[in-house]
Amino acid sequence: MRARIFAGTILFLFLTLVLGLFYTQVLKHASYRQLSERNRIRAIPLVAPRGKIYDRSGRLLVSSRIAFDIQVIYQEIKDKKKVIDTLSNILEVDRVSLSRKMKEARKSPFIPIKIVADVDKGKAIRVEEARLGLAGVIVTTRPLRNYLYGNTISHVTGYLGRISESEFTKYKSYGYRVRDFVGKDGVEKSYNDYLRGTDGGLQLEVDSKGRTQRTIAIKEPRSGKNIYLSIDLELQKFCDSLLGEKKGAILAMKPDTGEMLAFVSHADFDPNAFVASYNTKSVSAILSDTKGLPLFDRAISGTYPSGSVFKIVIAAAALDSGDFSEKETFFCGGSLTLGNRVFHCWNEDGHGSQAIAQAIKNSCNVFFYQLGLLVGPDEIARYAFRFGFGRPTGIDLPGELSGFVPTTSWKKRKLKESWFRGETANYSIGQGYLLVTPIQILRLIGAVANGGRLVTPFVVGRIEDIAVRHEKSRDTGLESGVLEAIRSALKSAINAPHSTGLYARSKEIIISGKTGTAENPHGESHAWFTGFAPFEDPGISVVVFIEHGGKGGLDPARFAKQVIEEAKKLELL
Repeated sequence: MRARIFAGTILFLFLTLVLGLFYTQVLKHASYRQLSERNRIRAIPLVAPRGKIYDRSGRLLVSSRIAFDIQVIYQEIKDKKKVIDTLSNILEVDRVSLSRKMKEARKSPFIPIKIVADVDKGKAIRVEEARLGLAGVIVTTRPLRNYLYGNTISHVTGYLGRISESEFTKYKSYGYRVRDFVGKDGVEKSYNDYLRGTDGGLQLEVDSKGRTQRTIAIKEPRSGKNIYLSIDLELQKFCDSLLGEKKGAILAMKPDTGEMLAFVSHADFDPNAFVASYNTKSVSAILSDTKGLPLFDRAISGTYPSGSVFKIVIAAAALDSGDFSEKETFFCGGSLTLGNRVFHCWNEDGHGSQAIAQAIKNSCNVFFYQLGLLVGPDEIARYAFRFGFGRPTGIDLPGELSGFVPTTSWKKRKLKESWFRGETANYSIGQGYLLVTPIQILRLIGAVANGGRLVTPFVVGRIEDIAVRHEKSRDTGLESGVLEAIRSALKSAINAPHSTGLYARSKEIIISGKTGTAENPHGESHAWFTGFAPFEDPGISVVVFIEHGGKGGLDPARFAKQVIEEAKKLELL
């Protein structure tokens, strides 16, 4: 009996063993084979470098540097405490942080997980030297964006950031991964698909100790396309230094083509802060700066009252519509009474009787109150639209705003109120509901300079060897005689005796332009200057805007003259 029980037990155990082997070798064959392959074959991604960004002369602005990362394959780690202690000592990283990263790696035990990013080259070498005793630890390299001129051109280049959940959902079918960096602003965002390369990868066979035995397959990464800006680096640096700590914008453009020669917006930021994972303090400082708002591009996203630079539009509307001629005059006695309200000129003594050219030279408010009342608010709006206000210019940078051009029907519809004559008077000197961006003012003066064409500003000239096709210019439809009269008046506004723009007067080149001082309910007035040069054959148009900068005839006029003279020195005209 005992022998039969013993034999039955042996048979049961044997059948259990056979069934176990069948389950393991047959039913679970695919699963265990996959685990074995994962353990034997290591996949290492090869990140493609983004395309480089150059200025118009081929000077390198943005490139990629080599970053060293420390990764672990959790399943291969033999002594977790030893790994943490050794890496902590070499990399000078606290053990708590490493332990936390190690727990994250445990969730994906067969693939390399980054636990320390962008380490110093010397430390990476020390880790590599110690790696024989650190099973499961590997040192990898990847390209990391490097902005060579940091703040100087930050609002043009933009910056990179981790792909957001919404971006990943939208673009994952194009090969994007959860941990990818994508352009968040500037050229990096507008031209992301060109700058972004195609990642590659390595398949390595390793032994039980994680040592590489052979390369099974390799897919070389393909770098992104190089981009050449229309910006001139030397002029950009000059404009940046001029603006200094002031908030505002300095823009310079070729009026015939729309090529941006300089594009400066302050406050600015260092794009390098966003690509260095250890630089969280710098990123926090940028994001929490609610006073300076360094990520806010005042050149294309800031909307402001235009002040007297808008008088160019009023003059064009009056002359082109035939409501007023060059020889007709209005009288300025220092103020104009409309109903119960008195509207003052900046010159309390008044300018006397003057024609349109004198009024532009003197920037006479009372003259333009009367001229605007003659033209009417809806006709002013019509000409403002013809000069491109109330809609984006189409510049190849993200985040551009339209500004706002008010009409009588808009006020009736939105505010349920009638339009008043006093509002027309304010409208005529660039105040009231009107809002513009610096880039729109640049486009306005460019149209005056080039004979009436609204060009589309752009910052990217070519991608690799292929010129970028930008929007064609649009004709304002103004009579050539009207434009010549305004051009001549703008020349007087700088070069005639006692002109309002005398600080923009140059001994080297004839500059034409207009100052503007825009009242601001939130503090000191905003200061504007816009102009072009040389008068005979304009090669550059400029706008200088200083937020809370006071009078446009002071710093903005001086800065514009210096920018134009520097552009001449750099042979950009």
